[in-house]
Amino acid sequence: MKILLILMASVIMTTAIILPSCTGWILDYGTPAAQFEAHDLAHKGDKFIGRKITVRGAVQKVDTTDPESAKVYLASGILCDLGKFKEMAEGHAVGEIVSIDGILKRCDEGDCLLAPAIGRDPKASFTPER
Repeated sequence: MKILLILMASVIMTTAIILPSCTGWILDYGTPAAQFEAHDLAHKGDKFIGRKITVRGAVQKVDTTDPESAKVYLASGILCDLGKFKEMAEGHAVGEIVSIDGILKRCDEGDCLLAPAIGRDPKASFTPER
């Protein structure tokens, strides 16, 4: 009985420690804190670092050479790290306008990062920050 209680307490404590650091589920279920056109992100995104956002912009490049880190580059220096979602990255063509959800990690002029990131349903609502 004592071992069972210790095991249950260990599982609860481990879950309490690990769960807040998991951001992947937020991409699937969380509502974006804000939505941006690519050209506006560097100027308006600073206060959203660490939060889920949506960015809409033209695909500049797709890089799937690293199987652990498929990348989609959007206009205005925005890097979207899709992780192992190689097929999702390859589904985007250069020049295509896409919306991508992700956790904003950094936000500087010409150097913004969404990681992890995931493609957004093109039919989903999009209302950019004003």
